[in-house]
Amino acid sequence: MRHQSRLQFRSMFRVKAIDPMTNVLIGYVGDVSECGLKLLSDTPFAEGVTMPVRLRMKLKEEEVLQFDLLITCIWIGVNAKTDYYEAGFSVDNPSAEFMWMVDRMRIQRNEME
Repeated sequence: MRHQSRLQFRSMFRVKAIDPMTNVLIGYVGDVSECGLKLLSDTPFAEGVTMPVRLRMKLKEEEVLQFDLLITCIWIGVNAKTDYYEAGFSVDNPSAEFMWMVDRMRIQRNEME
């Protein structure tokens, strides 16, 4: 059961998920909470798999927030409208950067409402 509300992105291209070993784009973050995230991708993930990921988000014109996380896939599906694979991941030991990103998004969302 979810204990935190999700922050969904108006633009799915806002936060990129990259393989830190190859620097190849894995997909885009569809939403985040303090404990997890949803990835949208052209390729499927396997449930139960733990993997490293680098999140990259443009903050300002020349400022980028980038950090690495360890995530575990807890569910997978296909969006019938977009044909993207959607996968829910728990974040193992969320970093200070991840928590800062979620907090900043919550503050921005509240300011816009």
